[in-house]
Amino acid sequence: MEAALQSTQTLETRLKEVLTHFPMIVFAMLFGSVASGSQRADSDLDIAVSAKQALTTHEKIALINALAECTGRPIDLIDLKIVSEPLLGQIVRYGKRILGSDALYGELINRHLLEQADFMPYRTRLLAERRMAWIGK
Repeated sequence: MEAALQSTQTLETRLKEVLTHFPMIVFAMLFGSVASGSQRADSDLDIAVSAKQALTTHEKIALINALAECTGRPIDLIDLKIVSEPLLGQIVRYGKRILGSDALYGELINRHLLEQADFMPYRTRLLAERRMAWIGK
């Protein structure tokens, strides 16, 4: 367990180092199996980022390549400005902040709570209707 914790901390340090070369990135969270310590050798690295303005395709590719080179893993890059529920909730609940201020983190949590209140009742009702139509339960 101690080795896994140290490995995660080392990874977070390396990710922060890479992100310093991308000054447009103001907030980043590691999530998924690598963040939870349940990754396998072939797991990708899930990272959610927020930039000062929309990232260009070139910037996204450069960031993905730099992160992949640093970690030796495929990268699943999520733009926090456009992600929605339920993935946003997973990122907020289980992710590890690796870059960004408390204020930006608070804004992300607030957005999640508002989207949760708006979106999740509709999703729950839709799934219940589908379940009734498909299996009658």
